[in-house]
Amino acid sequence: MSASLKYEVLDIIRDNGPLTVRDVHQLLNQQRAISLNAVATVMNRLVEQEILLRQGQARHYLYHFNPSETVIQDRAVRTVKALLSEAGEAGLVHFVEAVDRIQPESIQKLESLLALRREENQRAVQEEKHSHEN
Repeated sequence: MSASLKYEVLDIIRDNGPLTVRDVHQLLNQQRAISLNAVATVMNRLVEQEILLRQGQARHYLYHFNPSETVIQDRAVRTVKALLSEAGEAGLVHFVEAVDRIQPESIQKLESLLALRREENQRAVQEEKHSHEN
């Protein structure tokens, strides 16, 4: 599956809500020539990967994002493991640069999450230290 096509499909569904294969195909065809079969294959693989959910009847399925927290968490873990095992700390640098380039407003959210994590870790260390003193 072409990573580029996969992300184009995901962007279209995210931006437009639940769509059929034909809907996605028509939107993609406005940008470049692509077969309906290629779009259907990508969308079916995204269902197999539990990234998309499919509802309805054959030839009339509506595809939409799978909002499952578990699926999102599993994908995040796999992605981070792959990035760190392939690139180490340089992968973190490129990750931050990519987030900043793709969705700059997420950098502030990332900073807030990191600050919160530091506070939680410091609190846990203090609690652990306090429990050993008693």
